[in-house]
Amino acid sequence: MELSIERPQTPPASYLLTPPPTGCFGKHVQFADEIANMTSKRMNKIKEGESLTAFFEEAQEGSDFELSDISEDETISTDIISCTTPSSTLSVKSKSSVLEKHDPFASLAIAIDAPITIASPFPFLKLPLSVRNKIYEHLLVVPAIICVHQNRTSFHDEKRAFLYAERRAYLPGIAYALVQLTVDGYKTRLSRFASCNINVLRASKEVHAEAKAVLYGKNAFAIVKPTDELSPPPDFSVRLFPTGCQRLVTKLVICIHSFYDLHWILSGGYNVMKNYYRGLGTLTLILEMDAASKGFGKQWSKGKQEKWKAYVLRLHSELAQDMFGGTKVKKVKVVPTWINLRVLFRGESYDEQLGGSHNNANTTDAEAGEQTKRIELKHALVEAWELFKKGKK
Repeated sequence: MELSIERPQTPPASYLLTPPPTGCFGKHVQFADEIANMTSKRMNKIKEGESLTAFFEEAQEGSDFELSDISEDETISTDIISCTTPSSTLSVKSKSSVLEKHDPFASLAIAIDAPITIASPFPFLKLPLSVRNKIYEHLLVVPAIICVHQNRTSFHDEKRAFLYAERRAYLPGIAYALVQLTVDGYKTRLSRFASCNINVLRASKEVHAEAKAVLYGKNAFAIVKPTDELSPPPDFSVRLFPTGCQRLVTKLVICIHSFYDLHWILSGGYNVMKNYYRGLGTLTLILEMDAASKGFGKQWSKGKQEKWKAYVLRLHSELAQDMFGGTKVKKVKVVPTWINLRVLFRGESYDEQLGGSHNNANTTDAEAGEQTKRIELKHALVEAWELFKKGKK
């Protein structure tokens, strides 16, 4: 009798015989032949008369591809799944990467892990100085005049203010600096200009040194007309601009309404101004007038039968009486060549480039005549002023 030998049982496997599904709950892995069968079924439905949208109805969350042979950095090829029929060839294309399709935060993870490349700052100081100056002019020069006013101490004794001379004194610094575009126009701040940006002065020490030379050297600064009747009298020894900047000022403007106020300047006051503004190149006197048909405009307008040369000489004589005093001026003083005269009427721009004449076809005869008188008066006064520079009587 043969003894039965019990064979040892095979121990159960400690691992799964089939790999687990790669999808989450409710999902299953579709292989290439399954996908091809599904695609052919959809194409048959389309042939039977269903709408084209039926082809995409079943392509929902469960239609995932096998990812075992695809790396994370690669994208699904546009021709992995293709179904060729006798009538047409259809290919399903995927534009998104595999990680983006299965994990909505994959693109964020890639962006975090990617090396950050910080762009180096623009080498502004390596540009030529002429180019940098053009940039400074665009940011700091305004098409107007900058009206500055000196700081003064306040007077507290109001009861004695009109009985005695005001005991005021100038202080270093500017009380305000406002921009004015037109005669009798409103004054505004530099920040109102779209292209103006004074923050460039804070970039660096080298940029500050270059930019402030443009700010103070290219702009025209209007100061209060210095006369003996001011209380206190003008004192240019008190610093108006910041330390080291007053010597950079090249253009000063004084707005006047009559030549009587110029007596202090033309009697030697310009030498005092030149002593404290070492870089001063031009001092422009702007004669502001209302109209050519009233006031000084009517007095200085050209007569109908008056010749041009005689008209200029008449203006020269009248201006000499107003500026140097006396009914008969025996000796006309010479005006320095760096002192210029401009004549502007109400509403006209201080910037010569913006102050062109505007011809209107609907102007009346009176307006056209007023405009003609203004043009004649401007040219005649400038010519008379040039005679003072030449020292002619």
